[in-house]
Amino acid sequence: MRLINAFKIAVNNFSLVFKDILYKVIVFTVLGAILGLILKINLKPFFEKLTPVIKDFTDILSSIMKNGEYAEIAESLKTHLTELKNYFSNHVGNLFLLTGISVLFVFLYRFLSGVSDCTVLILVNGYMGTLSHRGYIGVMLENLKKIVVYQLIDALMSIVYFLLVVLVDGVLLRAMIGTLPLVAVFLCAAVTFFAGALYSTCLSQVMSNMLVGNMKVKESFKKGILPKKNYFWKMFAAYLVALVGFMYLSTTTAVFTLGVGTVIIMAFFTVIMASMRQVDYFTINKMKYFIDYDNIIVPKELRENDEQLLNKIEI
Repeated sequence: MRLINAFKIAVNNFSLVFKDILYKVIVFTVLGAILGLILKINLKPFFEKLTPVIKDFTDILSSIMKNGEYAEIAESLKTHLTELKNYFSNHVGNLFLLTGISVLFVFLYRFLSGVSDCTVLILVNGYMGTLSHRGYIGVMLENLKKIVVYQLIDALMSIVYFLLVVLVDGVLLRAMIGTLPLVAVFLCAAVTFFAGALYSTCLSQVMSNMLVGNMKVKESFKKGILPKKNYFWKMFAAYLVALVGFMYLSTTTAVFTLGVGTVIIMAFFTVIMASMRQVDYFTINKMKYFIDYDNIIVPKELRENDEQLLNKIEI
């Protein structure tokens, strides 16, 4: 039921999808252009060495298909591979530096795109509490300080966390790909989805506590990192279903809409995740919230209080 409520709330805030897309496209374009320029300037000699290698490979494949001679091309390929190897040997430091710069830009994108995720969450909180539709930029600037604090923590934690997940997946693939390839792929997918659901479950209330609960960092983690037992598995199951559904829809739309639908699905997923986090936040803290003008969810505890209050009134 909470997942359905979150979906309805996300639909009622669908305009946030386009604001999220616009913001993230601008961030991606700016960062991508800067990184692309840096790599193009510094890797120009590398591509000059790589291009002949690719050409020789292509020529060899073409000769094999035509049943032609390729001994001379193979010798050329050997020479060009040696030149490429020498380039790597002589520019190891520069390549490591460029790798570090690329990782930094990934962190920057994760940080800056997360600013929009936080803004969407605050806007969804306002809608659920008062049915308000505040301005996207105004809310972002108004809450920028606490958004930046949260994003610095979340961006670093998420990158480290999912690098560990990739490491685990790599170990599983290496151990099983030769004997049980299908099982290995299934286990890697399962580990990835379960890890994503676990991360969302544990960080959901930390995010809400900091951004809309106005708690300090330490208090937010203390009260939010492990939701109460009654809620933990419900939240975990909901996030797991949402992640699997998102992956299915984004993959399908990537094939049938050439990626256009995927962009919309990704932005809508941001709104759904914000709605799920806020439904959990309102539920855990036993607060009323709106789905729309005609539907308001009242926790059982508040309904009982209302009934007791009515019993004391003489009619």
